[in-house]
Amino acid sequence: MSPKLKTPSLEGSSPNPSRVESIPVPPSQPGPSLLDRFPPWVATNIRSKQSRKMLLRCWLGSWAAFVIMLPNATLRTMGNACVQLSPTLRIDHLHHFGGCDLLTRSSRMVLAFTLAHSPSQSSAFFAFLTSFFLPPSFPVQFFFYTISTLMIGTLLGWGIGAAGMRAALLARDKVLLKSSLQVARETAAGSANPDRVFKIEIFQGEFLDIRSSAVFGVFLAIGTFTFAIIRAYYKPLIFLSIFGTIAIDIFCTIGPLFPFAQYYLLNSLLIPVSIYMAIAIVVTVFVFPQTANHAFLGTVTLLLGQMKALLDAQEDLLTAVPGSITPENPKFLRLRATRASMFTIHQGLTQQGKFINAEFSWGLWNGDDARKLEEPLLGVISRLNGLLTFVKYIGRSAYYPMAQYSESVEMEQQQSTRMADTFFVQQMYQRNEAGERENSLRLVDLLPLLHETTVELRSAASNALNAIACMISFVNTTRWSWHSTAHALSEQERELDSAAEHLRGALVAFKETERLRLLEPFEPHLGTPAAPLRGLYVCYVFSASIVVVSEAILAVVDIVRQTTDKRRRNRLWAPKGLRQLVHTLFIEKRTEEDLRAYGETQGVKEVVTEDDTGKHRRDPDSRPPTNTLQRIMGGIHFIYQWTKTPEALFVFRYVFLSVALWLPSVIRNTAHFYYVQKGIWALIMAQTTLTIYAGDQLYNYFIRLTGTFIGLVVGLLAWYIGNANSRGNVYGVGASVAVFIFPLMFFRLFAPQQYLQGIILMAATVVLIVGYSWIDAHLPVISNVGIGWHVAWKRWTLVMIGSAASFIAMILPAKSARKAVRLGCSNTLTSQSHIYTFLMSAWITNTPSSKELKRAGLPVWANAFRDNLFKVAVQLRDLKEMAGWARWEGSVRGHWPYEEYDRLIDIQQEMISVFAQLASALAELDDEWRSGFLRHTKVINPNFISDVLSVFSLVAQSLRIGEPMHSVLPQSLLDRLLYHDAAAYSNTPAMEHGIDHIRELRSLNYLFFATAVIAVLQLTELLDELHGIARNLCGEVPFKGFEQWRDVHHGARAAAPAT
Repeated sequence: MSPKLKTPSLEGSSPNPSRVESIPVPPSQPGPSLLDRFPPWVATNIRSKQSRKMLLRCWLGSWAAFVIMLPNATLRTMGNACVQLSPTLRIDHLHHFGGCDLLTRSSRMVLAFTLAHSPSQSSAFFAFLTSFFLPPSFPVQFFFYTISTLMIGTLLGWGIGAAGMRAALLARDKVLLKSSLQVARETAAGSANPDRVFKIEIFQGEFLDIRSSAVFGVFLAIGTFTFAIIRAYYKPLIFLSIFGTIAIDIFCTIGPLFPFAQYYLLNSLLIPVSIYMAIAIVVTVFVFPQTANHAFLGTVTLLLGQMKALLDAQEDLLTAVPGSITPENPKFLRLRATRASMFTIHQGLTQQGKFINAEFSWGLWNGDDARKLEEPLLGVISRLNGLLTFVKYIGRSAYYPMAQYSESVEMEQQQSTRMADTFFVQQMYQRNEAGERENSLRLVDLLPLLHETTVELRSAASNALNAIACMISFVNTTRWSWHSTAHALSEQERELDSAAEHLRGALVAFKETERLRLLEPFEPHLGTPAAPLRGLYVCYVFSASIVVVSEAILAVVDIVRQTTDKRRRNRLWAPKGLRQLVHTLFIEKRTEEDLRAYGETQGVKEVVTEDDTGKHRRDPDSRPPTNTLQRIMGGIHFIYQWTKTPEALFVFRYVFLSVALWLPSVIRNTAHFYYVQKGIWALIMAQTTLTIYAGDQLYNYFIRLTGTFIGLVVGLLAWYIGNANSRGNVYGVGASVAVFIFPLMFFRLFAPQQYLQGIILMAATVVLIVGYSWIDAHLPVISNVGIGWHVAWKRWTLVMIGSAASFIAMILPAKSARKAVRLGCSNTLTSQSHIYTFLMSAWITNTPSSKELKRAGLPVWANAFRDNLFKVAVQLRDLKEMAGWARWEGSVRGHWPYEEYDRLIDIQQEMISVFAQLASALAELDDEWRSGFLRHTKVINPNFISDVLSVFSLVAQSLRIGEPMHSVLPQSLLDRLLYHDAAAYSNTPAMEHGIDHIRELRSLNYLFFATAVIAVLQLTELLDELHGIARNLCGEVPFKGFEQWRDVHHGARAAAPAT
């Protein structure tokens, strides 16, 4: 029998989908332990058995990649590009060149002998370096496919470089080449070691040719352009892009030095990388192996733990001190962190699912069984997200004593630039506040009752999540049990069934009796014209959310039980197909860890619903093309428009920077210095630090330079502790490196994403210091970098040169992350307007309900809604991170209002919760109720819907183009609602005379109906606040006298019936 689920805390950490399984946390201790003093991501992964296994596997692979280069035999094999030749081959073979058109076999062998001493030939440490770029932390086949992209990129760079070398040789000046060779022969003839003299002359640039160099430059531009396009648009192929760029850099910086074809320049890069591939595959298969199926189910267990944590947190909210749950409160921040964690984990779950059917796996469930959980789990996430709307209600002082309300209003007036509320809205607030205070119907008075009526249902839902997680954990951890698991499986099924029955019973009891207790305080006031029912509606919001969450959990239980009934014993599951892998590699979605580890970010695009596809978008400047010439010109116009995009500017800067830092390698006066001082690392550093947006790049500088500096210290300690003042001790350096790379690998695997860039540079610096020091001490090379300290200061210098070069490229021209944040906010707001339109359409049209669609076997509209909502939620999460990076751009033109933009994103994230709540309510609402109340529901008044969409559009447009809005535009959508249908907010929003108010209030459908109405009203509040922030950011055009006239007009209108 498996242990109960232990819910981890992922606060401050974004789990890696490829490495997360189940992260159990021990039971709480009487006092905080030593680990609790560390950041949560440190303590959580130290306690996790799965994380410790992964760390040991990756550490062993990395250490093996270093140890294998210590023996001289393997060092020569990894550090030499060609077969070692007999030293009897001498420069005398140059007389075979004849007219320089052909090379004899002897002359080729002479030149091949020199190749072992090129910069790329002393790169035996690349096996060690690659172990930090791509540690074996993934499931077997996922790691194999990922490292295959790395090797494909290297081979692609090799191919482009080889083609460039072939073209460059054809472009060489034959007369100049013959003359240079003749001079070299004469110079070397009188020396004691003519072979070495000839090698030195090669790397001093004696055979450089401007024609050949120009051809290499062209191919360098083509290659870097290609890999920059891949890096900008095909995010999962980032390793292909990086290593392909390194390959083309090596070919085009070293290739021009040689007067003859040397197509094996990359052997000394490919050999170490291939050795690491073999080591990594071995440790992945034999050291705590993990299949994609195992990782997937482990991630499901972790996701269920986060769901349980969010559901259990409702207990604290319902028992909190009134008014204490503010946006700055630690409880509220933990809830938001848990919500973000759920979206991140589910996104990783989706990524893992793409590979789950492409492997051999042993266990109870196959890949399809596991992937059946994706959709129902997303449904639970969506409904749990709706619970967060209740946090705002209980945190608002307006529902508490009047003194707090006045203080809150005063603070809001100081912080907001909106005009004062209209006369009608002020009257409404005053009437509601007075009625609630007089009858003790404030939310603070109702929270104890709400807590009491929902406690059984919440407890049952939490226990059901725990039972599901225990069942998934059992399936995942008993794959290789030697004894029969039939009895244990039956026991797990009984516990799951018991928890499900308890939840069903609690759900039925709540629907039939418990929810009616919420009406008891209001019964004396039901049927009166101005009954203060606001508190009841807020309680209904929470109740409806708990109901839909419970139903979503039961849906997951049903899927799990159906699967366990089918799968009774472990067996071997074969892969089903590889076609989906090709799609996985080239889709727009990206692996978050890979992107953020290398400082990549992307502009936020608009998410549209199925009914809002591109066919509705038109070019206002021209009609669709009708002939071939118009189509050609349209294509040219498209390319021209593309050149102005951030991605295109990044590609152009990337190419310009690469060519600029390549030039010293083909100038005769600087070629030898460039080669000896490893100038290629400055080129690589400049390419990897260049990003699309300036703010992102500036943040990268800070984190990478910090990581490099720490890496210098760690690298020097690792070298001198293991070797002292010697030129290298095998046992000492092996032991020292084993100790120092252990914490490095821990940070590489488990550190939060925002620190990974610096950690990778820190590890790379340690590798370069130790690797170059060992190579230069044991392998004869022309370009001896030095040992220990000499490597360290040269590494720092090259990093600074590369960073300075990329900084210059960044500002010519700069692409501001601040503008990207503003445009991203506009795009996500437009996307949310589509979601609002989608939901209103589902409300007002005769679309069959989700229950009817399920019975008919047809797709449910809620599935498409959840997909779009999830995409926008992920974009907002990335946008918030981008806003943090944008602060690094400084305040050259003035202070950037980060607080306003951060609040702008927070508001949109709250809208996501509101939309989730609204969709859940509509999905539960019976069609008869929905249709019968269409004419009595104020929030779906056509004029009001038009006003809401107008505000969406105006705010999005203002943010997009930076234009101010007119001050006369409606700033209170609630006022517009009252204007369109003069109904007091304290009255029932959907009731007209002649309708049995009391009977409808007792109906279960009214629970969901009221929740939908309240969701729309809360959306209008959020949209009003967002409108005010946009006015503050973009400005507003004044209209003198309008505010006074509006107040006079509304006051006169309100007084008219009384007179």
